[in-house]
Amino acid sequence: MRVILVSLLGFVLLGVVGRSQEPIVPGKAVPIEGEAKLPAKPAHVSSGVNKQFKVRGDSLHLNKSVSALCDQMAKGVYDLLGEKRPESGFYPINVLLYSKGNAKKQNIFKINVTPIQGGGFKIELIVDIRERIDRSDLEAGVMQAIVMERTLRTDPELNAESVVDVPCWVSDGLLGALRWKEGSRNTGMFEVLMRQPNLYPAGKLFTTNQPDITAMGETVKALYEASSTAMVMSLYRQKEGKLGLSNLLSEVAVFEGEPEELLRKHFPAMNVGKRGLQKVWNLQLAEMSVPRMIDTRTLMETEDELKKILFFSIVGSDKLERRVAIEDFDVLAGMDLKERVRITMALRQELVQVSYRAYPDYQPILAEYGFILTSLARGQIEGINGRLERLAAERKIMYMKGERARDILDWYRVSKARNLKGDFTGYQRLLERMKREKKNDQGNGVSSYVNDVQKLMTRESK
Repeated sequence: MRVILVSLLGFVLLGVVGRSQEPIVPGKAVPIEGEAKLPAKPAHVSSGVNKQFKVRGDSLHLNKSVSALCDQMAKGVYDLLGEKRPESGFYPINVLLYSKGNAKKQNIFKINVTPIQGGGFKIELIVDIRERIDRSDLEAGVMQAIVMERTLRTDPELNAESVVDVPCWVSDGLLGALRWKEGSRNTGMFEVLMRQPNLYPAGKLFTTNQPDITAMGETVKALYEASSTAMVMSLYRQKEGKLGLSNLLSEVAVFEGEPEELLRKHFPAMNVGKRGLQKVWNLQLAEMSVPRMIDTRTLMETEDELKKILFFSIVGSDKLERRVAIEDFDVLAGMDLKERVRITMALRQELVQVSYRAYPDYQPILAEYGFILTSLARGQIEGINGRLERLAAERKIMYMKGERARDILDWYRVSKARNLKGDFTGYQRLLERMKREKKNDQGNGVSSYVNDVQKLMTRESK
């Protein structure tokens, strides 16, 4: 958002709705429908822990929640940079939750900067909450204000004519990096970008502004957020990355050159050419797209994995291995206790491996299969057929519900797309990726590792 430092804050409130990219001319009100009156001053004010953030609005409960969010995000930025959050010497950030008034609804939030008599600046973040607002939109505005305050505090010699602008890819990428460091790691979009980097290439980030983001459908916006997150994380992972990112954030809001020039200045060891940036961005995507061993599979992924393993591995007298479906458990009838235990134990170990990342509703089903294997190992086959049939029926119902939920999600995303043509094309690529994943599970380093461990355990148990 590009803003010019102004002293007439009262006129600015009339243009309340947004993350505006338009310069604000001092002394000139934003036109609205109806009579131009300032909203009444909200009665409730909530201050943050160190008094940097002051949130005003009609709801004291909401003010306190937003104030806590602001403090949490500010602390997260300093923790990411390995710095101690200052207890004083900062510039105040006032957050106005605009809930009543007739200002034109055109943006989500807007930031204004006002010089303080005697030196320094005051930052005002105005958020339009007359309609329901997503937390992600509020966080985007708060992050812009945090980065802006850092730059202004670093360069206190700025005057009222200075242009202040925080590039969206910086604030949104920094927000994504915080979420990633806090453990919110949805690898899906990163994997899509890794396979199809042309969906939102690194170079496109530098020209993306707030009107572009506002016009995006949900899928394209998710791709943009993943792309900006990967870019900021790639900077963070460079040699002296924390220091470089800290210095970048202290200058970025007033820097008027090309983005590559700014990156070259603060990350001298990095190849900042067009190909160099694309390379480090791709490497970061590759790392972020690999799911962790603790990541939970979806309902349908869990079912597909279960279908693969529900077989007994039986080695005949010819030393050849045969895979027998669990429904044909009577093949164990002629074996001695030791052989039955060995065979059922191998399958039990695979069930345990699946349970680590299984969809939560599948845990009782996996447990029941374990009880069935215990009965089979003891030679207790009475009632096994009925138990297996009930499990199969329950799994079928769950799978149908999973398909229905997926179809509803498909419909919702398409129906909510603001730019149907561009957004649906991107979403169609996501569906194609899902189909490829069902067909094979290649390219997943963690899954390959787990599979190798399972094979090793199976061999050792024989």
